[in-house]
Amino acid sequence: MNRYDDTIEAVRAELKLDYRSSIFDVRVEKRDGRLCILGATTSSRAVAALIAKLAEVEDKDEKYIRDEVQRLPEPGTSAGAHALVRAATAPVYEDPALPAPQITQAVLGTRLELLIRSDVWCRVRLEDGYLGWVHQGYLQFGGEDWAYSWERSTRGEPAISLGAELVDEAGRVFARLPWGARCVRFSSEQYELPDGRRGAIGGGEVVPVDRITDWFPPRGDSVSRTARRWIGAPYLWGGVTTSGVDCSGLVQAVFWLHGVALPRDSDQQSHMGDAIDPGTGFSDLKPGDLIFFSETGTRVTHVAISMGGSHIVHSALTNGGVDVNNLAGDLEYEARLRSVFTRARRVLPDL
Repeated sequence: MNRYDDTIEAVRAELKLDYRSSIFDVRVEKRDGRLCILGATTSSRAVAALIAKLAEVEDKDEKYIRDEVQRLPEPGTSAGAHALVRAATAPVYEDPALPAPQITQAVLGTRLELLIRSDVWCRVRLEDGYLGWVHQGYLQFGGEDWAYSWERSTRGEPAISLGAELVDEAGRVFARLPWGARCVRFSSEQYELPDGRRGAIGGGEVVPVDRITDWFPPRGDSVSRTARRWIGAPYLWGGVTTSGVDCSGLVQAVFWLHGVALPRDSDQQSHMGDAIDPGTGFSDLKPGDLIFFSETGTRVTHVAISMGGSHIVHSALTNGGVDVNNLAGDLEYEARLRSVFTRARRVLPDL
């Protein structure tokens, strides 16, 4: 281990830099009698803090330390600083290679900020702040103005898919849009995708963005009802669609449709909203409350959506996917859920 690694980790801990939303990939080397900080970061504040700590450790003036850390987004990417997902679903990986762990997904039409490119891989920041690597084949590139213009649809009406299909003039399906995918409506026969392809709706539903709260109001009963529409979706680590979803991906996707933005992972979601007492036998829980569980001590590892009282809907590996369980039930799995229950939170304004 480099003798300065402890100092780097001290800065990371002091500034609470979460690897999921902050890049602080730096190292310290000695060159020509001076310390040199190398690597890349999204936080100039962290580099400044590291320089100050190193100067203290070395008992030297800060001029003794050379800052060669690359700031992200990478200079020179301004012409393509943003991207839109052009495929139905774009896997987001932990590393720029295959095989690599999938950490989340971005659905069609999602806007991404491009931080750096490495050959065919792009390190991106998602709208929820999550960081990861996406292969360029899933993306359509452009500048910031272009990306925001498409997202807000200055030329047409922005819309959100609930599992729609687009068909060409011959009626052939050429695009399958998962829940939450975004497109632009010009007419009943003209819906546009980020890469310019157009077609009509051949099946499924599409909701205009300006009417989304009519369909999906931020109310507990409505959230619970939406979550139940996902029942039967298989479990997939990092998944966010009805083709495969993990526990926190389900929560984030469902609440997003109801106008409530939540972080990606269950431990992050467990700090949102207000803490509530679930009551005896979970009797005081209301539809839309979030229920958290921990199988590894204090860190939250699982999340479910309350249907009211002890019944929950969640994506669980034990269930094979999205299903309903009773926290007061007799199943072995339900008894285990009770034993690892950690906390309940209320994030909806009407509860």
